[in-house]
Order: sequence, then C-alpha cells, then structure tokens
Amino acid sequence: MKPAMPFIVAIIIFTGFGTALYGISQSEQTKTAEVWSAFIYNKGFNSGRYQKEDGFQSFKQCKAYAESAESNPNGANWECGLNCGFDSRRQGFQCDTMMHK
Repeated sequence: MKPAMPFIVAIIIFTGFGTALYGISQSEQTKTAEVWSAFIYNKGFNSGRYQKEDGFQSFKQCKAYAESAESNPNGANWECGLNCGFDSRRQGFQCDTMMHK
C-alpha cells in the first residue's frame, strides 16, 4: 500500500494543476460581439488611403454599405473586416478576418 501513495499524490497534484489551467483559460476568453468594418480604397488597394466605416452587425450589411452609391460613387475596391482594431506597432488596422464578395 505504501508504494502506491506517491503515485496517488502525484495524480491528485496533476489533476489540480489541470483543473486550474482549464479554469484560467476559460475565464481569459473574451466573448465579443461580431463587429464588421468597411474599408473603401478610392485610390486602389496599394494606396494607404481608404475610407473606413464601423459598426456593421454582419458581413451582408457591411458589403451593402461598401457597394452603395453613397459611400462608393466610383465603384472603388473595398473589403470588410471582422473585429478590427488599430495596431500601433504596424501603424494600421488589423482585423480577425478580411472578406471581399
């Protein structure tokens, strides 16, 4: 019985560490709503100039805005980005995903 005691203690310790890590990882995950942003490139994709509009709840809404005559009278290139934020290291917006059509 005594040789099994260290094995049981080790299992209890590893189970405790595993449970703690699982709990921490679950609490660190943020639940954010999907927010789409429209990027309209009036001078083409390679230019650093674009018009940006935020706050769309779906890709479909973002696409409709980007293709509309009001926001894009010249039919310029556009993209929609999901959950975009400004990255100061790269000096530009970074999105979880970018979609076009």
